[in-house]
Amino acid sequence: MDQSLKDFVAEAEDILESLEESISYLMEINPDDHRKPDIINAVFRHAHSLKGLSGMFNLEGLASLSHKLENLLDSMRLDKVQLSPQVVEVLGQGIQMLMRMVRAVSEGKPDTSVDSSKFLKDLEDLGKGEIDQESDDLSSFISVPGGMTEMLSEYEEHRFRDNIRKRIPFYRVNCSFPLETFDVQLESVGRAIKDIGELLTTLPESGLGDDGNIGFILYFTSREPEEEVISHVGTDDWNLEPVPYTGHAKPSAPTAAPDTEKMVPLEEGDTFEDEIKGLSQTVRVDIAKLDFLMNLVGELVIIKSGYTNVAGRLKGAGGMVPADILVDLEKSNSNMEKKLVDLRDGVMDIRMVPMGQLYNRLQRVSKKIARELGKKVNLQFLGHDTELDKMIMEEMVSPLLHIVRNSLDHGIEDAGTRKAAGKSENGNVKVSAYQQGNHVVLEVEDDGQGIDVEKVRREAIRRGEFRKDDNPSDDEVLSLLFKAGFSTKEDVTEISGRGVGMDVVRKELENIGGAVEIHTQRGKGTRIVLTLPITLAILQALLVRNGTRTYAVPMGSIQETIELSDGQIKTMQGREVITLRDRTLPLIRLDKVFNLQEEQMPGQLFAVVIGMANRTMALVTGELIGKQDIVIKPLGDSFSRSVGLAGAAELGDQTTILVLDVAGLIMESIRLGVMSKRE
Repeated sequence: MDQSLKDFVAEAEDILESLEESISYLMEINPDDHRKPDIINAVFRHAHSLKGLSGMFNLEGLASLSHKLENLLDSMRLDKVQLSPQVVEVLGQGIQMLMRMVRAVSEGKPDTSVDSSKFLKDLEDLGKGEIDQESDDLSSFISVPGGMTEMLSEYEEHRFRDNIRKRIPFYRVNCSFPLETFDVQLESVGRAIKDIGELLTTLPESGLGDDGNIGFILYFTSREPEEEVISHVGTDDWNLEPVPYTGHAKPSAPTAAPDTEKMVPLEEGDTFEDEIKGLSQTVRVDIAKLDFLMNLVGELVIIKSGYTNVAGRLKGAGGMVPADILVDLEKSNSNMEKKLVDLRDGVMDIRMVPMGQLYNRLQRVSKKIARELGKKVNLQFLGHDTELDKMIMEEMVSPLLHIVRNSLDHGIEDAGTRKAAGKSENGNVKVSAYQQGNHVVLEVEDDGQGIDVEKVRREAIRRGEFRKDDNPSDDEVLSLLFKAGFSTKEDVTEISGRGVGMDVVRKELENIGGAVEIHTQRGKGTRIVLTLPITLAILQALLVRNGTRTYAVPMGSIQETIELSDGQIKTMQGREVITLRDRTLPLIRLDKVFNLQEEQMPGQLFAVVIGMANRTMALVTGELIGKQDIVIKPLGDSFSRSVGLAGAAELGDQTTILVLDVAGLIMESIRLGVMSKRE
């Protein structure tokens, strides 16, 4: 794909994200809400932008579909088509179709390879709503200058008449601002009005402008009490007054209900996942971040000149190295190291994107799922500004969607059951993101029925995972939910019975060095916590050596390192453990986890205390080499089933070492621990 099409895909993705966000608002807004026209206008502008962008690249399929959506939205603006859940569903299907087309372009296929003919025909029919046209001037109904109707656009006139039909109080603001600042001040007035009502029009007024000022008259409506309107919008700098009605409002014109029943739903696959997957690998970068990197490169060039100078002086020293040259060499090396750290941090920073980008896509799909399930759910998304590596965020699409889908389908009870249990009929699902040290934590929490741990335990015994006389902890029981094929559900549903399971969620988390844990309370709800590394690009790791093998342990997972004393290692229920400040930590020996020949270890041993989520263990090693920045490279297919390995890294002396996946290592150690209990 050439660069121009890559730019198109990135730009189209931004517009589609904005469309997702605006339509998500439409899904929950009351048709009488004063914000409705502004939101529909926003969706209209996004569709218009995508049409223009697609036309520039001669993408006829995208331009045609955007145009049809624009027509439908224009009909909605004029109330020829009323806002309803069915119409919002059609808009959602339109976005889904647009995404498929943009994805086709990103894969080097023509946008017309996505068949949209039937959907386009339905959209065209849907946008043909009719509404009675009125000819009476607006001054027949409210106290405005005669002939004002001629000064308004069709949309503005419609909004006036619609508000008159609903008998909503009108207001007028007469104001004037200096030529230099009128745009900023006018926008400020508009924002104040939109907080409490609907801004209908802004008209220039020559009679108000003097001494270099420009005059304006703004008309708006609001259902708020007059005192509050005056308090919120009025100031001493301009005149605010009510606009009284002068006659009887005409009854509302009948509007043809859209016949969405005839529309054929788009083909179902895992459409929910399709709808929230990213379309490009492009990251938009703040120019200030690039300036920072550019300055760093300039400083590195200066340091390189310093090295050149030292090399020349060394050459002239004739084999002897004077002390002053050594001092300069160490100084240059220290400066180089600091700048390289800054450069590393700067490069990682430009890979970061806010979680809000994923939320924009996830929240509309989540609302759609809740509606299809017929459940009343308050969805809350927190931590929009929390930043995560772009590639990790895209890897989180499937796991996060699966968990939210599970919460909505299996966690939240129906309204009757909730009421009988003394709960609100509306369920609550909260998705939150926050940074914790070198990790980002994503939580999905619901106030549903919780997981029946005893039922999971009985199923585990039936499947032979535990014996009847075993006494596994709740954590060990719940960990079976991440095992492939393990389920207590007797049937599947259209919503969450297919697609990825919790085993795949765990695997995808482990692939990026993350971890997942479940907290649940019967009748109270479930909280699933995903712990992720902030980035995979460059990691700082502790190098450890066991016999002839060297491993890298990501520093973000290390709590501390200790020197083991004689007799500190004990055996408890068949497992090696140590006691550290009143905590009992299971030991991990890498040769046992990886089923390797036992390494010859020195007499002195060390323990690297590692943790992920709420689990902490101690990794036994014979030598702590030191910290080093590493770049993780993927392992080949031969190692794809290896648990506990995140990848490989090359060191400065061109040796290759294995990088440990702490989350996978801990999970594998727990599995081995359960097995050792039986023996």
